Amino acid sequence: MIEQTLRIMTVAALLVGSSCTQDPAPTLSALPSDNLQIESFNVRNSEIRQDIINELLSREIEHWVNEDNSISFYSRDAERVDAIGFAAIGAYAARN
Repeated sequence: MIEQTLRIMTVAALLVGSSCTQDPAPTLSALPSDNLQIESFNVRNSEIRQDIINELLSREIEHWVNEDNSISFYSRDAERVDAIGFAAIGAYAARN
């Protein structure tokens, strides 16, 4: 699943100048009780970024913005986050 997410985010990076990174391992005190993996991505295009954040909020997908402005989420939501990202990129392409 992580490999698929990275592949999808790489394609997005080529299309709109995004980049995909993986967060360093959190400290033990920051680990969720069920030790879920954390993934993150960075979107440089402000319109696409805002569309993604709005959709994450509307679907109640747990996420957070890091100090480097990347967006992190739990791996369990990777497929839904991928779908949101593709939809946001498609909507942006259709508008422009």
